[in-house]
Amino acid sequence: MTAKGDISKSEHIEWKYIPLTIQKLELNKQYKIALILAFGCFFGLRLKSILSIRWEDILQKPSFEMVEKNKSRNIFIIDDIRILIQRIYTKMGSPDPQQYIFLNNAGTQVLSSQYVNKQIKNLFTQYEIPYQNLSSDSFLKTFCMKFLEEKAFSTEAKKWISKILGHASWTITANFLGYQDTSDDKDNYEVFSM
Repeated sequence: MTAKGDISKSEHIEWKYIPLTIQKLELNKQYKIALILAFGCFFGLRLKSILSIRWEDILQKPSFEMVEKNKSRNIFIIDDIRILIQRIYTKMGSPDPQQYIFLNNAGTQVLSSQYVNKQIKNLFTQYEIPYQNLSSDSFLKTFCMKFLEEKAFSTEAKKWISKILGHASWTITANFLGYQDTSDDKDNYEVFSM
């Protein structure tokens, strides 16, 4: 965990690994970690928010509301994830819909961030995915980078991601993501041609 004001050094994950890893986790009956990965990468949520989700929040719904950093956000559930949620819900024995999704094995409390981060590092080692600095922040960063890449890092895309993260500027967001693009600087100097 980073100190307040420090920027996390975790990496984003190349998108091609995300669907495959979710499938492997589901096949290996690691349902909760599969959903944490899916919710982080497809919903762009922080781990604290993911762990607060109950089955009733997401079952058979096209969207749900989440409050992060005192801001409400409507999260849309794409069909692929809705199907995954329903399938895992059934495989887990159709728990009480009012129950938190991410309860520990004893069913007494929500999983801890430390436990989840340890599981994440273990699974990426187990599946031989080439990353060094992974944590639950990696899923949020993956969501952000996937969206930015799909939108060619447009100004609108940068603004939306900064808004999602609750950052005051793109500079803060770029620092959080570990994204460094000097092309803007180069483009600025191009105006001084002879």
